[in-house]
Amino acid sequence: MSKSSCNNDVKFFAKPNAGVCDICHPAENKLSPLETTALCPPIGEPRLLTLMAPVVFDESGINLCRVVCFNELRDACQGDTDRTTDVLFDGLSRKDLACACNIQLQVVDIDFNFVDPSGPRYSEIKPAKGNPNLSRITLKDIDVTLAVTILDSCCKVVTQGMMTIRYLGDESGCGFDPCTNPSAVTLDIYTPYGVAYAPENPAGCNKLVPTINYVGFVSNQEGKNGGRHEKSYFKFDANNQIQQGICAQALAKVVAADEECCGIGLSLYIKSIYLIQYKFKNEGLTIPPKLTPIQEEEDNSCLEFVCGDLLETSIQPLNVGTDSKTVQGVEDIRDSGCSCNKCGCDKCKCDKNNKCCGRS
Repeated sequence: MSKSSCNNDVKFFAKPNAGVCDICHPAENKLSPLETTALCPPIGEPRLLTLMAPVVFDESGINLCRVVCFNELRDACQGDTDRTTDVLFDGLSRKDLACACNIQLQVVDIDFNFVDPSGPRYSEIKPAKGNPNLSRITLKDIDVTLAVTILDSCCKVVTQGMMTIRYLGDESGCGFDPCTNPSAVTLDIYTPYGVAYAPENPAGCNKLVPTINYVGFVSNQEGKNGGRHEKSYFKFDANNQIQQGICAQALAKVVAADEECCGIGLSLYIKSIYLIQYKFKNEGLTIPPKLTPIQEEEDNSCLEFVCGDLLETSIQPLNVGTDSKTVQGVEDIRDSGCSCNKCGCDKCKCDKNNKCCGRS
């Protein structure tokens, strides 16, 4: 059997159409002219489109609680510590916590201690024994960064700041408790499509390590004060996006407090998320709400447009919109030669030949 020339050794593939579109596939099930010009959608139809959305395949939650003594916290912004955990920064002080009537907490970032471990204790993700679709997660020494809002007795905001504390520390660390804050926790989660990875050392051999993406509230912006961000506890990666693999979310609250200590409860949600394609019904385009001016000024063409309806996209998904704002009035002008009567404008008039002669 002879082999064809390498210049012509090309295999072509054709993508079949969906076969469910009433316009492209009439009752006799014959190919329409639309298919020959590649206008028939290969996936979906005008009334049934496809959507790729993050889907939660499995989810597990665990509650942790540790006691934080205010005299053990250090102010990282004053330069009196090199610690990266159990620190206060962004203007929050120990006195603010001790004198607070109410404390409101928001978990903005969690370092799960997977990548580039600096000590013998670090978190791990491994396949469960006997079941490759399960991932066994062991969490140790996780650093939780909280946005702290201090409130008075009338629930008015007194001050705001940040603190980073460590959960699941070793037995000799601060806040250890075998019942509420042990040295490690292990759980299994269903991960049929795998886990996410992160480079352990981007400047080195670039080893990839299984990791957890925390869905938090840190945006992707560069700091304005570069020197302030040289220390490790000021470096926070952007985390406010959903990614495939194992993700986490968390809520925190103060469960008890006095002038010296407070107990901070942490609800940690671990979930496996994958982007899956689904069908959904198309009910039309959404119309965004439009802002209206507070004071009206003298009328003119630009003002009429600004005060009028919002423009809408002319082409709807997989079919042509007939009532769109961007095409309204075009066919009327062709038919009558004048758009004055069609648009209801009383500031222009027409002559005998239906030609606009300007404003009145």
